[in-house]
Amino acid sequence: MKQILLLTWLFLVALLVQAQTKLAFDETLPEAYLIKKGTTGIPSQQNINSIISLLQGNVTTQTGGRPNRSPEFVVRFVQQARISQQGDKLQLKVVLNKFSVTGDILYKGFDLEEVLHPEKLSYNIKLLQGQQVLKTYSESASLNKKEVVLLDVMVPDTIADGNYKLVVEGKELHYTGSNLMRVQERLNLINEYYTADVTISAAIQNLGRIQPNDVDRIMHHDRNLKEVEQTFAKLKAAPFYKDLILKKNDPQRLGSRLNQLERQMQDFRKAVAFAIATLDEQFYNRGVSFLSTGNRRAAQEYFLKSVEVNPKFAPSHLELARIDFLNGYLPEATVRTKDLLTQMRIDPQTQQLALGLAHDIYSTYINEGNHLTSRGDYRNAMAAYANARAMCSTIGGLRCNLPALNDGEGRAVYGAYRNIVDEGRRLLAGNNLVAAERVAGEAMAFQRQYDFVLHDAQEALELQSQVKYQYYVLYIDKGKTYLKERNFGNALSQFEEALAMEQRFSFQRVQELGQLAQQAAKPVLLANLNQGYEQAVNNRLGDARAVASAAVAMQARYALEHDAEVQNKYKQLRDRISTQECINSQTAYDGHIQRAKELVRDRKYLAADQAYVAALKAAEGNLSCGIASYSAKDGREEIAAAVRYQQMQEDINRFVASSRYTEAIQRYNDAEKFYLANEIKRFGLNHTSLLSFARNSTKQPFTASVANYFAAKGEEAVSIQLLTSLLDKGYGKGKTKKLQQQLGLQLAQKDVQLSVQENTKLAAAQHTQNHKKLNHLSKAYEKERKRLAKG
Repeated sequence: MKQILLLTWLFLVALLVQAQTKLAFDETLPEAYLIKKGTTGIPSQQNINSIISLLQGNVTTQTGGRPNRSPEFVVRFVQQARISQQGDKLQLKVVLNKFSVTGDILYKGFDLEEVLHPEKLSYNIKLLQGQQVLKTYSESASLNKKEVVLLDVMVPDTIADGNYKLVVEGKELHYTGSNLMRVQERLNLINEYYTADVTISAAIQNLGRIQPNDVDRIMHHDRNLKEVEQTFAKLKAAPFYKDLILKKNDPQRLGSRLNQLERQMQDFRKAVAFAIATLDEQFYNRGVSFLSTGNRRAAQEYFLKSVEVNPKFAPSHLELARIDFLNGYLPEATVRTKDLLTQMRIDPQTQQLALGLAHDIYSTYINEGNHLTSRGDYRNAMAAYANARAMCSTIGGLRCNLPALNDGEGRAVYGAYRNIVDEGRRLLAGNNLVAAERVAGEAMAFQRQYDFVLHDAQEALELQSQVKYQYYVLYIDKGKTYLKERNFGNALSQFEEALAMEQRFSFQRVQELGQLAQQAAKPVLLANLNQGYEQAVNNRLGDARAVASAAVAMQARYALEHDAEVQNKYKQLRDRISTQECINSQTAYDGHIQRAKELVRDRKYLAADQAYVAALKAAEGNLSCGIASYSAKDGREEIAAAVRYQQMQEDINRFVASSRYTEAIQRYNDAEKFYLANEIKRFGLNHTSLLSFARNSTKQPFTASVANYFAAKGEEAVSIQLLTSLLDKGYGKGKTKKLQQQLGLQLAQKDVQLSVQENTKLAAAQHTQNHKKLNHLSKAYEKERKRLAKG
């Protein structure tokens, strides 16, 4: 119902408007403009010439007649001019519509009308009354719409029923660089369309060359098919396919041919995909075929192709292993057979065939080991037996003759061991100790590696002992030489090497070695003690103590504990160390005392006390030095009260920092009492009142806590001072509401007790000093005064 009423109302309004509107002028004119080459140098004509040059030789007329020598086309539209009288005003309106372009506009079968419309129109519109020009409008308009409004204005109607009319003059069509670019883009799309036709033909030819049954070159065919698929995808995604709207106009039937190409391409893809999916089996079958004719090389190529396609195709791996075995490539056959039986899932038939091949390989290794052992080639024989053992340990189900394997491997290992020891003995006989030692080490390592065979063998140990004994004798001889040259340090080094070898080996010892070592050690020890003494004199006590400690160890090692000269030098070193330690302690004590006195002068009594304590520790750290410590003790006593007071101040700051405000206030009161009782002022220290301390504190919650404290003590004025300071610094008013109310109650009760007769509001203002943020206090005060007055 509502909709019917609304439509009726709109209809009546339209009738009313129509009744009030009168047409004074109404004219419809068709317009046509021939666009062709020209010689004027204006930009628009230059762009027209460029467009016509692009079309030259490739366009036809819409009617199919003979085209002009130089392409021409006509731009047409309809011009509607109207003057409507609306009361005392005139509505002037000029509209262009029904745009079209005709002439030489078919380019290679495609209509170019859409891109040949001009960009804009410039014009003059005159409003005439009779022959008199009342008003002129010089404008330009863009022609990118189906309907273009050239003029739509309201002007006063100065002459009732005047003979008005509109004249549009000086119309000029403008072609810009945008027009030229649109034409060029459309021509490019059309050229791409015809190029695509050639591309489709080539793609269809390429499809004809693809052979899904050619398994040897199937991947090549697959690549060619992918190239055709990529070409098809590019054609489908090409801009011309969408922008030229081929469903309406397709001169070469490109869409149909693309569909044909797609169907053929899909059929080939199915065939190629099937061939690739079964390629491993096809290659295997061809390999078996070649193998049946005795052509191992060709068969091997196809089996390799099979596993290249499918690395897990077990039958091809088995045949490759068998071919390697038949061709004498045992390592390759071994690896492939092991992988086949331990790394792949295979069918029972292939598994049995693979186990048979594995046993043949195992037997070949055993026979090879026996043959090499008989020839004395023990190392290679060991390798052959090791390969056989590895197959037994890794391949389940393989039948191995372990006693025969152990016997053959044992003979090869012992033969190789004997060869190593014989080589070492030969080098030792030639006095080549370095090489002999190296070979003896190899023999020992070889014996440990093959302990299961060589557990009781002694040859390597005997060889090593003989080599080490030669080194032992050599060290002693070199030491004697150095001793004669009075080169005691090098002599001792050689004797040390010999003594170390005595501890490690059980060969026959040289009895004079201990005495020789003592003779070399004493001069070295005395030189070390002299050096330690100089280090102590130069206050290098760490180095001197290390020398003393090492000297004790040397005396014990070389039986020099009772040597008078050594003992005298050692005592001199210890005494000098003790003397230097006392000098250092006294210096440290004096430094701490001096530091403490400086701190006292600066009134830093806590730090001064710590300096005195450090001085006492320096004195007590070496009691044998007898350092007098009375100055430190007396100094501590003199400043004890100031130290205690500053410690209390430190406690207060710590409590405030950790938000322990109640403890801070209590400690502040204690400090104030202590300050007065002990006359701390004599130390040059001043005590600030709790009010000042709280007011200057940067922790506003602490200041608020002190304000609460004074309020609880009944010192409302002090509390209000702190409150005012807090609020002026931006402290939240809401946080002080409870305190303000408490202060208001207390002040009201006191004023009543003192019989204050002053106006309540005035009294509240005096208490708050008219501070706006103390309104909670004022309200509480006034409320309590009124309550007490009623009571």
